[in-house]
Amino acid sequence: MTKRMAIAVALLSCAATATVATAAGSLTDLMQTSRMTVAAIDLTGERFLCVEHHAWTTVSGNELSGVTSGDIVRVERRADGRPHIAVVRTAAEELSSPER
Repeated sequence: MTKRMAIAVALLSCAATATVATAAGSLTDLMQTSRMTVAAIDLTGERFLCVEHHAWTTVSGNELSGVTSGDIVRVERRADGRPHIAVVRTAAEELSSPER
């Protein structure tokens, strides 16, 4: 009986660990896809090139005001479906970071 209980506890522990790992992976994936480093800006096309994804992201033109190459931005979808850009860290802040 004790052996069966020990096996059951071990299996539940493994299942819980796998669930937490999956959730953590999803959170990491979400952070990596929502934060982007700006490589270039195309104001006429109302888009910017993301360093990590090697893809252009289209936004409304006024969203790009104040955004420069090297800035780290977060792209969120508004209720109406349009993207909103928030600058997480400017290029100057990134270069002067003590983390490097």
